[in-house]
Amino acid sequence: MANHCYMSLSGIGKWDSALKQTLAQWTPYRRYIATAINAAEQRSPILAWRLPSVEELNVIKQRTSKRQVSHNKSKRRRDRIECSDSHVGEWIILEPRPGFEEEPDSTYDAFLDAREIQEREPQRRRRELIWDKRNKIAVLDRIHEQQALQVERLPRALENGDESAHALIYLKANTWPLVCQKNALEHLESYPSPRLGALVRLASTRADWESPTPREMVEDGWFFLRPTEDGTLRDGTAEQRVFVKRALGTPDYAVLEGPPGSGKTTAICELILQLTREGKRVLLVASTHVAVDNVLESLIEWQDKADQKWVMPLRIGDEDNIASTAVRPWALNRLVRTCKGEILDFLDEPGAGTHLGVNSRAMLGEALRGEKDSTLASMMLDSSNLVCSTTIGILQHPSLKQKLGLEPFDYLILDEASKTTFSEFLVPALYARRWVIVGDRRQLSPFVDETDLAVNVRNLLSQDVANAAMYGFRASTSVSKNSSNTVMLLESPEQRQLMVEEANARDVPAVDLDTRDMSLPCFELAGAHLVCASGKTLQAWEHRLPGDLIPSNAVLPQMPDWEAHRSSYPQAPETLQEALSWADEVAWRQIRAYELRQNPEEQKHLLGELHALLPKGTTAQQRTPSLGENLEQMRRVAMTSILEILQVGAGCLPDWDQQTVLTHGLPPQALESRSVSLTFQHRMHPDISAFPRDQFYAEDNLLNDSSSLERDWNYKHYTRRAAWLDIAPRQQKKGGRTQGNRNPAEADQLINELNQFIQWAEHEPRTGKDSGKPWKVAVLTFYKGQEHELRVRLQAMSKQHANTRQFSLGNGRIEVSLCTVDRFQGHEADLVLLSFVKSGSAGFLNSPNRLNVALTRARYQLVLIGHRFWMNSKSCRSVLLRNLAASTHYAKNLGWDTP
Repeated sequence: MANHCYMSLSGIGKWDSALKQTLAQWTPYRRYIATAINAAEQRSPILAWRLPSVEELNVIKQRTSKRQVSHNKSKRRRDRIECSDSHVGEWIILEPRPGFEEEPDSTYDAFLDAREIQEREPQRRRRELIWDKRNKIAVLDRIHEQQALQVERLPRALENGDESAHALIYLKANTWPLVCQKNALEHLESYPSPRLGALVRLASTRADWESPTPREMVEDGWFFLRPTEDGTLRDGTAEQRVFVKRALGTPDYAVLEGPPGSGKTTAICELILQLTREGKRVLLVASTHVAVDNVLESLIEWQDKADQKWVMPLRIGDEDNIASTAVRPWALNRLVRTCKGEILDFLDEPGAGTHLGVNSRAMLGEALRGEKDSTLASMMLDSSNLVCSTTIGILQHPSLKQKLGLEPFDYLILDEASKTTFSEFLVPALYARRWVIVGDRRQLSPFVDETDLAVNVRNLLSQDVANAAMYGFRASTSVSKNSSNTVMLLESPEQRQLMVEEANARDVPAVDLDTRDMSLPCFELAGAHLVCASGKTLQAWEHRLPGDLIPSNAVLPQMPDWEAHRSSYPQAPETLQEALSWADEVAWRQIRAYELRQNPEEQKHLLGELHALLPKGTTAQQRTPSLGENLEQMRRVAMTSILEILQVGAGCLPDWDQQTVLTHGLPPQALESRSVSLTFQHRMHPDISAFPRDQFYAEDNLLNDSSSLERDWNYKHYTRRAAWLDIAPRQQKKGGRTQGNRNPAEADQLINELNQFIQWAEHEPRTGKDSGKPWKVAVLTFYKGQEHELRVRLQAMSKQHANTRQFSLGNGRIEVSLCTVDRFQGHEADLVLLSFVKSGSAGFLNSPNRLNVALTRARYQLVLIGHRFWMNSKSCRSVLLRNLAASTHYAKNLGWDTP
């Protein structure tokens, strides 16, 4: 079947060669995803839970009642909001497990999106998790802001009364997004239709890229990109227009790159209006709900004021995931309820309808009351010219859920494409004819599940070879600060041989006691960093073992005299604190090295450690000749975004000397005719944009300040719009460093700064076009632990203890958003207060992409709160952080307070 499909494709070169090439290109993706699916099926997300306080429960009741009380008495069905009975079930609050304060947002999102949870941990049988159906608890409702779930019953306490155990709940891993990616790859590999030829060309070495013909536009044909009142174009509008013209004329792809605040959303809105005016259907997607809703909110606001309504939007997805109140009414489920209600209202009171239609009306009413809305939803979606969803959410389309097929959209627009992998992009891409990719590869990259990556890495080596490489790496003083002398129980001679070979290859002193004669002196034992032996041999050598050896995690045989000898050594640990996993050590370094790809000077260290983690022993290398190439393959698959692929490629395949788009990006001429870069920014005061422009965008001359930027305000608490408060961490018992990614000193200072702003804002309402709207403040940090510190303080000062992210202060004059930097991409605020937390180590603050996002969210004022003295010292090993701390763009002192 695949042969016939490839024969029908144009622009791919010889079909048989293209088939082989694409199979080779797709295979690493399929393997990675298949392994990730298997890994996900073998683990269970876990969170703690507790009952809500009286105050939290009151807030829950208030929020749920708002969904129904104000509309329940309405005569029209369209004005009623159907809600579940708020008195059914029990509410619980989600919390991290003790010791897991850095639990990622994705875990909470998974629980809040779930339809059911489990009250008991699954049983593991071989490589399969067995869930007991009796432990399943249905989820009835959810409130994201409170991290609260309404469940049909409370989880039962364990019979042994273990408090810590019965406070945990579990979740069956959702592999559906990964399965969708796997299915999309298999479909494109086996059944590519002529419409999808441009997707296949991404993997072809003989691809023919047709030259686009930009669309000619008349001056009065623009919507968002009209001239200003004086007849001139705002800075950057000409570039936006070029993009729209190229996108309208492209036969396949169009690419829009722009730094923060450059008008990417505006350009997308203009393109959508131009396409819908021509009768085209558009699918708008992004990896996050926020990115989708930002575009849709702008379109709705414009269309509400327009005379002609070109767009009929529909938003696929749970209403609970739609934060924008302007977008929520366009959610598919709500519109279906509204339409269904309108028809039923008419059937109940047909007005001028004749008696001849009584039977027909009765039949229609009965059908509407009995059906599950899918038919009506499909009709509405087929009638809509703008369907919006996340990249995976499009598969909630009723036609796709029922496997009925879907009439392809004329255009797919992917926003925030720097966060979308190639395989994730393919899921919605299969349902379009042309593809518009929008983003900024200098901002955050795709989220990589470290566990999925580690499982894929683990499959590359046998356990014995991996252990030898891991312990050899750890013992090598040239690459590991934490080198230690380790004693290991290895019963197999082959295991001991691998360990000694690995150590010798790294110049690490090692000895296999099973190969030594006890009657002879063993001088090597005194200086050995690695000692291995069988259990019986260890017991035989007990009185000759050095006391500074640290046992590996394997249980050693009983050796009481040696244990007593060890106890005389100061601070001798009982055993290695954590189980050493070669795959885990490789996985997190791969992710961090990729994050530092635009910071090559600091990336070198991680790349060096990754190289050092590869097996060095002769036997191990013979068993894994392509290990380095396979690791590189995983980077290509798991970490490279579709935007980066089109622009520069993901890197070569092993033994692959021919270029494809996947490996090297679009050919220069093809990329030039399809791509536009926006050079001006319209968000930040010039003081705020100065450092990001110099540090991240100078090479491409981007992030220039628009001449029409208006950022005047009367808040004079700082001498400049970009200020830095140098806050040293409080001294701890174990020294001066922070613990648990928390910094109370920075948190206290941040709240002081917020209080100062509140005092000003209470007497300074917004004016102009934003009159009546509250000031927006973002409280940002890089770490979940510090987010918790700040949340406790914000809850106390606002007395809104039920809130977790959104707080209203200053008599409603200020809205505060508390977020990690990663979660806040795509957002902006008038004032940004950024807590760095770290002092003494860079952590992941030295990621250029993450730091770029953090520094470019503010419109009027940015305040950095961190240990600037340390960052500007030789003790800070990050050149990027030293450049930041030494920059003259950030004021070092406070200004003056105004009465």
